[in-house]
Amino acid sequence: MINQIIDKLKEKTGQINWPLLIFLLLVLNVKLVVKVVAILIISIINRKDISITNFFRQRYLLFYFSLICLGLIHLLLQYKSISTAYLATAAIGLSFWMMSAVIAYLIYKIIQKEETIKLHNTVCFFFILHIVAVFLNFLQIVIETGSMNPYSYKGLNQKYYISTGDFIRGITFDAPVTTAFICAFGLLYFLYRKQFLLSLTCMTALLIMASNFANLILAGVLFFAFVFYSSKIQKSFILIYMVMLIVFMAKISPQNNEHVGRIFYQVIDKPYDLPPVKVIPLDQLKKEPDSVLTFEERRKKYAQNYIDSMNSFRLDISLTEPQKIIAENTVIDTVSRAQDSAFYQFRESPGTIKKINLYTHFLNQVYSAAQQDSLSKLYNWKIPGKWIAAKQLFNFFQSHPTKILLGNGIANFSSRLAFKATLLNIAGRYPAKLKYINRYFLHNHLYVYLYFHSQEQSHHEASNTPDTVYFQVMGEYGVIGLLLLLVLYFGFFIPRIHKMSFGLPLLFLLAGAFFAEYWFEQFSIVVLFELLFFLDMKDLRREEQTV
Repeated sequence: MINQIIDKLKEKTGQINWPLLIFLLLVLNVKLVVKVVAILIISIINRKDISITNFFRQRYLLFYFSLICLGLIHLLLQYKSISTAYLATAAIGLSFWMMSAVIAYLIYKIIQKEETIKLHNTVCFFFILHIVAVFLNFLQIVIETGSMNPYSYKGLNQKYYISTGDFIRGITFDAPVTTAFICAFGLLYFLYRKQFLLSLTCMTALLIMASNFANLILAGVLFFAFVFYSSKIQKSFILIYMVMLIVFMAKISPQNNEHVGRIFYQVIDKPYDLPPVKVIPLDQLKKEPDSVLTFEERRKKYAQNYIDSMNSFRLDISLTEPQKIIAENTVIDTVSRAQDSAFYQFRESPGTIKKINLYTHFLNQVYSAAQQDSLSKLYNWKIPGKWIAAKQLFNFFQSHPTKILLGNGIANFSSRLAFKATLLNIAGRYPAKLKYINRYFLHNHLYVYLYFHSQEQSHHEASNTPDTVYFQVMGEYGVIGLLLLLVLYFGFFIPRIHKMSFGLPLLFLLAGAFFAEYWFEQFSIVVLFELLFFLDMKDLRREEQTV
């Protein structure tokens, strides 16, 4: 019996490409040093299949090579005024593009030589590990709060509540938006592989993340897939996903629904007025049926009824009538105070307070009062920061038409590296000796980030950050850079999409995700997209060979 179990385990584990799985777990990890180690390990393992000549001939890498060339051109054009700090920063930026190219090449070579069934088993196992990590994180929060719905739990100084998803990390330990998009990629992968149970599980994990941006982008992709790119059974599951999303937004986390509505009204610059929240007095709360009460109201009702029953028992035993009246009023007053105590009031975490103080200090030290006043009048700061960042990019090109074609150079306008080099620990650590801040970055996208993140936590959201691939490519590599992204990157994958595969929905999902982060510098979502698309291309060739 034991031998049979061992044989089955060997059979199952033998159907997984372990080097590829370990590579995915390491290269998608949030730590840059772990990513570098992953590249070195997989390069050593596949050293016999790697050829430098072959590397530079790959068409799918032309986008990366072209961005490196643009970066070098910028350095040559300003060689007379280059500082040591900027030279080092630019070198790091160029190395990031080269790392992206190397990762894509390694993944492509692995997919070419490995059996398709092993590749799909490996990808499937990776997504399962990611989903399990999300569920375990969520379970930990449920245990800590003592509530099955932490999205409505206001205890612990509202540590979780609307920010619950911010505390959930997947198998990569990366930011919540990264974790959410990995779930979204898994959903599409399993949906088109017709593994519907795993696809549903991915949708559940995605909802747990409560990422409004990822949900919005995925909803658009699913709508397109429903209308143009799905079979009948896939349409049925897409409808199920949309119902799940609506139920989650309306019942499980209605404050997120309100949050999305508020952002939309900010974009169109109109006030977002909600009807006043109805607060039911304690005396009336005890008489209301459970069916009309919210989860928190039912909790208060049960607690109040329990306290009343216990104190009624004690009062009847030991107190006179006047004493009973005084004691009952004291109990009610105590419960009322407890519900409004500091335990339920929002309070910034020490880490958040430290960052706010750091950013506020930087603002006051670097930007003069006149500069801050000028910037405050130049834009409408009631609208989302990402919208302001787009206007800043447009104004920058309008004021500096010579920058339109080639942009402002590596780390000079909008990128993860530009934020790193400020030493504000916004996008990770950076050598102190290499601190570098370009003046155009200082008075545009950096100011947007600091303006919102020096305020209370409710302003620290994705819609208030300038992080997008499109801003990075346009701001630092100009119109030419954007054309290279469209023609060489998207243009490589579009002709290789075949009917009813998951290639086109994946491409749309990636294009939408590019509005959220500097993904090429994170080596996460783009890596996963390229893996899945190369795998889809291999499936297509296998189908053509069998026809």
